[in-house]
Order: sequence, then structure tokens, then C-alpha cells
Amino acid sequence: MTATTMQPAAQDAVPEAAAPAASRSRRVLRAAGYGVAGLVVAFHAANVLWKMSGSGKWELEFERDGVQVYSLKAPGAENKQFKAVTRAGYTLNQLVGGLIENATPQNCRDNIPGCLGMQVVVPWSAKTMSDTVLWRLGLPGPFAPREMILRSQVVQDPRTRAVTVNILAAPNALPRNPGTVRVTHLQNRWVYKPVGYGKVEIEFLQDIDIGGMFPTILLNLGGAEQTWQFIHDQLPKLLNTDKLRTIRYDFIKEAA
Repeated sequence: MTATTMQPAAQDAVPEAAAPAASRSRRVLRAAGYGVAGLVVAFHAANVLWKMSGSGKWELEFERDGVQVYSLKAPGAENKQFKAVTRAGYTLNQLVGGLIENATPQNCRDNIPGCLGMQVVVPWSAKTMSDTVLWRLGLPGPFAPREMILRSQVVQDPRTRAVTVNILAAPNALPRNPGTVRVTHLQNRWVYKPVGYGKVEIEFLQDIDIGGMFPTILLNLGGAEQTWQFIHDQLPKLLNTDKLRTIRYDFIKEAA
């Protein structure tokens, strides 16, 4: 009986041109894998370098229409802090009233971009000079809405009449709500200093991390402009009402 060599079935046969093509595909995929890995390493290295950077000092970003905007990058922090300074013809009572009287759903709807709702957690108390309010803010998709529970504390220097309003996140004041991200880091501050001639120097500092997967770089790139817009565009709208122009509190003394 003559020995015969078995031939591969037709469906198992590999065309001669297919082998080089498969080899090229493997090389492309391998190179792509190396490229992705390289990008991940480069991104991580850039993030580490960014986090380590910073002078820890306030630096002027720009000055526009009487508003100076500064930023501060502290070593070890990912987020920049922003500060705006300006002067305007408001009374101290008017400025404090902007905090106390505007914790309302109407103000949320009319004056706070992206505001979805608010809830007074602890009403304003002249005894403690504080209140606590929850604000719900929408973000562009695919990011979840944010909840900020803010405790505001007002202090006035009896000698200079300067007023300081410290605003801190109080994330555990209420249980978490499903489908939202609770902001856990916020340390904002307002300082109102009488400078004479019916003027007050206003200083507004923002130190916030909105949490979740929202890119930090967007906050860092847009923070200076957003801070300017709030002071230049939104604050006058909040304060220039008949009620606030004439409001007076027993616990806030105007400068002589």
C-alpha cells in the first residue's frame, strides 16, 4: 500500500498573502498598546509634576473693569485657588444681606447658573451669626449633579468694621441623595473692608473641589474667568434691589 501525504482541508488553508498581513496586524496592535501605555505613563508623570508645582503665592491673572483676579497654586494641590478684589459703593448691611436674604428658591432660579434647587438646613441665626444651606447644581453631561451643603459664618471686627464671611462645606449635615455627588471640599471667604468715601473693598476667595470625575484641568483653566464673571456680572444683580439697598441689621455696624 502506497503511503500518501494528507493535505489540509480547504477551510484550514492559509493563503500565502494572509501570513504577512496577520503579522503586520500584530505589529500594529503591539505598537498601539505601547503607545497607549506611553500616554498613560506620560499623563501620570505630568499630573505628578503639576501636583508638585506651585509657588504657594497669589499671582495676578488679569485686571479688567476694576476687578483684579488672582490665582494660587499650592505644592501638593491639584486645584488652583482663585481670588477677586474690587471696590464698590455698597453698605456692609447690603453685602451681608446678599448672603442672608438670598437663600431662597427664587434666587436659585434667577441668579445662580445651573441651580436645580436649594434647601435651608439651618436657618440664619443672629445669635450664632450663621446658617447652613444645601444647593443643588447641574453640570453638563455626562457629569452628575452636585450638592453643596454650605455653612456660612459672619464675623465683624469691632474696631475696623471689616466683615468676614467664611463659607465651609458641611457634607455630612444631611444624608446623601442618590444620583448626585456631594461636594466635600469647599473653603470660600468674603471680606468686606470699608475704605472711606462710601466705598467698600470686596475680596472673594474660592477654594473648591467639585469631586467626582469632573476634570480638574477645566476648573483650573476656567476658574479665573468664572470668578471675574461672578463679581462683575452676578454680584451687582444680587445686591442692587430695593430691599437690600435699605436693609439694616442690629448685628452689623457701618463704618463711621
